[in-house]
Amino acid sequence: MYHRQHLTRWDDWILRGIAVYHLLKAGFFFALGVGLLHFVHYDLAQFIKDYLIEPFKLEPHTRFLQWFLECASNLTPHRLRLISCLFFFYSLIFAAEGVGLYLRKRWAEYMVVIVVSSLLPFEIYEICLELAWWKIVIFCGNSLIIAFLVRRLVLEEPKSELLFDNSNSTLRAGDQRG
Repeated sequence: MYHRQHLTRWDDWILRGIAVYHLLKAGFFFALGVGLLHFVHYDLAQFIKDYLIEPFKLEPHTRFLQWFLECASNLTPHRLRLISCLFFFYSLIFAAEGVGLYLRKRWAEYMVVIVVSSLLPFEIYEICLELAWWKIVIFCGNSLIIAFLVRRLVLEEPKSELLFDNSNSTLRAGDQRG
């Protein structure tokens, strides 16, 4: 058993903020999964035209929108279900991270560091492809989250307090090595 350092008020607020952020992302990906399931038997490309392109007066002949509409029209019901399941899985990961961080669980801190840092190379690649302010903001935010959690994990590294006693083959708590 180890004793964790007391969280400062500031650390607690940051940890809770990260938890809420991950719970919001979980809700977002869950909603995307439900939304995609809704379009399994409907024409997704027509929906995009009717409810996104026309109401917002977007130019439908741009290269990006043409590509987007082509991709949407090529999605089969099977592929929509698969993408929806991936969104549900992603939302479960974010929900687990969010709940774990909110409850101040150490495993959640490790999980967030591993998952978020594993996605940083893809964020760097996206920034290199096309520079956009929002990509830089997301990259900086995720980097700050990693830095904060790594600092916490390093400063609060558990110290083994259980040592093996050779004289009577029992474990004693609180012994210190000389």
